[in-house]
Amino acid sequence: MIKILAKEYSQAVAFVCKKLDAEVAQYDLFVSKSKHSASEFLTNAVGCRAIIMIGNVGDNSTLFADTFNMTMFYDKFAERNVNEYCKLAHVELPPQHAMDKLCVAPESFNHYASSYGYQCTCYGEYKKTHVYMIADDERECSVVYDTYLYKDLFKNSVGATRYVYKVFGLTKKAVSDRLAKLGKYVSHKCETVNLDTKIVLSFPQKCAKSIIADTLAKFKQLFGDTLYANSEQSMGQAVVDLLNHIGKTVSVAESITGGMIASTLVDVAGASSVLYEGVVTYSTQSKCERLGINPHFVDQYGAVSQQVAQEMALGLLKNGSDIAVATTGYAGPTTENGMPVGLCYIAVATAKGVSVYRNVFTGDRNTIRAQATNMALYLVFKTITK
Repeated sequence: MIKILAKEYSQAVAFVCKKLDAEVAQYDLFVSKSKHSASEFLTNAVGCRAIIMIGNVGDNSTLFADTFNMTMFYDKFAERNVNEYCKLAHVELPPQHAMDKLCVAPESFNHYASSYGYQCTCYGEYKKTHVYMIADDERECSVVYDTYLYKDLFKNSVGATRYVYKVFGLTKKAVSDRLAKLGKYVSHKCETVNLDTKIVLSFPQKCAKSIIADTLAKFKQLFGDTLYANSEQSMGQAVVDLLNHIGKTVSVAESITGGMIASTLVDVAGASSVLYEGVVTYSTQSKCERLGINPHFVDQYGAVSQQVAQEMALGLLKNGSDIAVATTGYAGPTTENGMPVGLCYIAVATAKGVSVYRNVFTGDRNTIRAQATNMALYLVFKTITK
C-alpha cells in the first residue's frame, strides 16, 4: 500500500494518482489541512510500502520530523541547487530565513536536484518505509516520478516484459482464481471496478519467448470471451474504436442509467462520428411518446421487463442508427412488485434482430448504474464482434 498526503487535491496529486493507477498500485489518498490529522495519518502509514507527501517540501519535512521526533539538519546540497536554479532562471536568491525552510531535511534524509522552482524533493527511508516529499507542481512531480519513484517502487518490473489486458464481467475472486493457474513464470496485478478489470502481466527479464507465448495463450484460453482489449483502453474507448473501424453508429435509450452510457461514449475522442443519439426515457410517458411503445404494453408487462426493454431498443432503431441499446431497471433503494434491487434488462438491437439480457447488479444506487452502463457497452461490443 502507498500512502499519499496532501493539503488539497491539486494537479500534482492527480498526476501521481494517475501514474499509480496505471501500475494498478494500491494507494490511499488523505487530503487535510490539519497538522494534527496529518501527523496521525503519517503515524499510521509507517510500515506501508511508501509515503508520498505533496506540498511545500520544507513544511512537510518539518511535519515529518516533528511527528517522529527526528532531528532536522541543513542540507548544503539543496542550497547549491537553489543557487544554481536562481542563476539559470535569472531570479533573485531567497533570503536566508527562506533558505532555512527550503533546505532542511529530517536526519538521514536527502534531496534530489530540482527541475522547476526552489523546492528540491526530499527523500529517505523510515522504518523500511520509503518517504518522498515533493513540491506541489505537476511538472516537478512528473520528473521525480519518472526519474526516481518509478524505479524505487516498481523496480521489479523495470526491464520486464509487460502486457496489459482488459476483461469484463468477472468478480475479483473469479479473476484471481484464473490468474493463479498461469504458473510461476509470470507475475500479475489486477484491478476491478464495476465489473471492468485491468490485468497487468509481467515476465522476468530474459524470459524465454516460448514461455511467454505459452503463458499468454493459456491466459486467453482462461479468460475467453470476457477478454475485450489488449491495452489500457476503457470499455467506452473500445466501443468507439470498433464502431469507427466498421463505420457504424449507435443510439442509446436509457432509463436506469440516466444518460451514463451516452456520457461514457462522449468522453472518448471520436464519439461524434459513431453516437447517433441518446435519449433518457426515464418515465413511462417518455418511453411511450419518444419510443412509440403502447401504454397498455407497459401496463401489461411493467416498465422494468424484458418486453419493454426490447420495445425500447426496437423503437430507437427506427430513428436511423445501425445499433440501438436500451436499459431499464431498479437502481434502488426500493423496487416494485417484489423485484430485487439491481434488476436490469439491457436490450441490443440491430437489423438482424434484438437480444435482451437480464442482470441483477449489486451495490449502492450509483454502483448499480455504473455496472449497468459498463454491461450495456460490453453487450454492444460483443454484438458487433459476433
